Amino acid sequence: MSPTEKQHRGSPYAQALITELRPYCTLRRTDRGERLDLHIQGQAMCYLILEGTVALYRRTDDVMLSTAKSPALFGLANMKEIFFDDYLIAVDACTIGILSAERLNAIVEEKGLWDAVSHHLMYMYSRLYNTVMPKGAPTAYEMIRQQLILLMNEDESYRRGVSAERYIRDKTQLSRSGVMRILADLKTGGFIEMKEGRLLNIIKLPARY
Repeated sequence: MSPTEKQHRGSPYAQALITELRPYCTLRRTDRGERLDLHIQGQAMCYLILEGTVALYRRTDDVMLSTAKSPALFGLANMKEIFFDDYLIAVDACTIGILSAERLNAIVEEKGLWDAVSHHLMYMYSRLYNTVMPKGAPTAYEMIRQQLILLMNEDESYRRGVSAERYIRDKTQLSRSGVMRILADLKTGGFIEMKEGRLLNIIKLPARY
């Protein structure tokens, strides 16, 4: 497995935490496109993604930071104080468990889950640093190249349901015309395979454009 694929995988601690927390959650079914805020009217929220896929967006500029397929957890970092005021969008119909951060904190204390929580958070911060945080000042092509690799490592059902152009622009805020031009050039050059705007395969992406 490549480093990118390892970074793309979900936290290996998520399922163990979900098993402990699920009995205390309010379960609900979300529709595709539904928004889940990590901060609601002054209260921090925790979401257990039991079935389905969600995308995490940064509230300040609506940039998509990452996607996550079940099992996954969001909101643990806000247990003591609200550090992240971002939001989730359901990529497809999802089954989720909902807990307030206050209730979550009490359960973690009662069941002695701090070790699992800390390992989960360290894993997620490492993934954030390695896959989301910018390294230097990349060119438009370098950003598109990185996002194509990440898109190729997404779950196949999600990848085939989203246009490559939309995925890239949600995560980079590059112009539509610029993204479409580079994608067209890569397709014409035989570097990627696309159908109806969906990425099917990466043959070999050149290091420079």
